[in-house]
Amino acid sequence: MILHSKIFGKGFPILVLHGLFGNGDNWSFFAKVFSKNFQIHLLDVRNHGNSFYSNKMDYDLISEDIFKYIHYYKLQNPILLGHSMGGRSVMKFSMKYPFIPRKIIIVDISPNAYKNTENENIIFALKKVNFNVIKTRRDLVSFLKTWIVHLETRLFFSKCTYRKENGKLSFRFFLPGIEKNYKYLIQNEVKGGVYNGPALFLRGEYSNYLLPREYPIIRKLFPKSEFLTIDKSNHWVHIDNPKSFYEKVDLFLKN
Repeated sequence: MILHSKIFGKGFPILVLHGLFGNGDNWSFFAKVFSKNFQIHLLDVRNHGNSFYSNKMDYDLISEDIFKYIHYYKLQNPILLGHSMGGRSVMKFSMKYPFIPRKIIIVDISPNAYKNTENENIIFALKKVNFNVIKTRRDLVSFLKTWIVHLETRLFFSKCTYRKENGKLSFRFFLPGIEKNYKYLIQNEVKGGVYNGPALFLRGEYSNYLLPREYPIIRKLFPKSEFLTIDKSNHWVHIDNPKSFYEKVDLFLKN
């Protein structure tokens, strides 16, 4: 099976991989900006968006999914960009297939293991959602308030819904598959090789997902890595400060 994607523009290909619970549509504005000079592929990772669902989900499998996608579309040494879980997917892919990516861009994530109880609480909350009772996105935002404090996060999940043919809302991700593999995806270190190509790591100024003290460890896996901070941004740097984010990505792509 081939991952679902939306493709914009013509030119050198850039594959974009979203974060946990998201989908390619989260990067639509990025595609609009960069499709003027590149061909942008917004992928849905397995168990997300319109891609296939599976009870199996790890970075080796995701890497194979990416490899099949590249082969299917006959892409030559594409650039890969990944945010959060998507960034960890890109890191693993570049370690496993180091001669394929021309460059990689990792957005606010590291290869290290995380102990993130926030997402575990989110999974707990999402399992309580009953779309037989919750009729609108506004209802969902209100319902999740008990467990999810930040409005931005609740709005994010409301956007990760769609209406089925019967008119009921549904999430655009396969929660059982994500929950079953969550600890592996987040709480294990990404390792198993070295990528010697150009690698740009971008971190949010207020985020703790990628910290300067981790740079020396990352350089052992990505010797040609460059680290930059996006001012006035948290984990979703491309949303919090798109101007600075796009400028830094554009400069890296041109070099």
